[in-house]
Amino acid sequence: MNQISFDFGHDRTRRGQPGENNGDGHRLFFALRPPAIVERQAASIADDYGKAFSLSAQPRLTTLHVSVIGVGDYEELPEDVVFAAPQAGATVEGAPIAISFDRIMSFRREGTARPLVLCGEGGRKPLTRLHVQLGVGMHNAGLPHNIKPNFTPHMTLLYDRKAVPPTVLDRPASWTAQEFLLIHSVLEKPNTTSSIAGHCSADRTMSLDYGLR
Repeated sequence: MNQISFDFGHDRTRRGQPGENNGDGHRLFFALRPPAIVERQAASIADDYGKAFSLSAQPRLTTLHVSVIGVGDYEELPEDVVFAAPQAGATVEGAPIAISFDRIMSFRREGTARPLVLCGEGGRKPLTRLHVQLGVGMHNAGLPHNIKPNFTPHMTLLYDRKAVPPTVLDRPASWTAQEFLLIHSVLEKPNTTSSIAGHCSADRTMSLDYGLR
């Protein structure tokens, strides 16, 4: 496995479950990202359905991803988490995953804007297996496992208060994921910026792309 090095801020933190932090801070999570051709397809789908249902929100196309499992939300990145998360990713065994999202719908979310997502059964089983494998790896590395019994693979296009009913797409958004990513998001209202902190390919090599700060 590659040698991994990090840059740290000071280590005062507030540990939290993924999605718990609604203010400023940092989020770490494992995810898949689609290739450019699927990003363009998703942009077209978001535009078509945005017009059809008079949605006011704009798609978040530069940050499209499929969340696999959250590591946590933090006021500042804790040193032990920054060290342990890539170690958890490097323990995963698996093959490339064929993903096919053939439906679009709004997820229910009380009191706030609803995620408009692409979802489907194509790749659901291997994605769920990856979710569990990463959770077990996180647990073994001393982190909360964060395994969700209701894990539903999806790709969020935008958030809007108006709902889009479940609809089958004319052409599914499909690709084969060759690697999964460890993503670091800086949560700063009104914008969130994300960068790839590390990636793990099918040969189980977890390598650092950018230092976590």
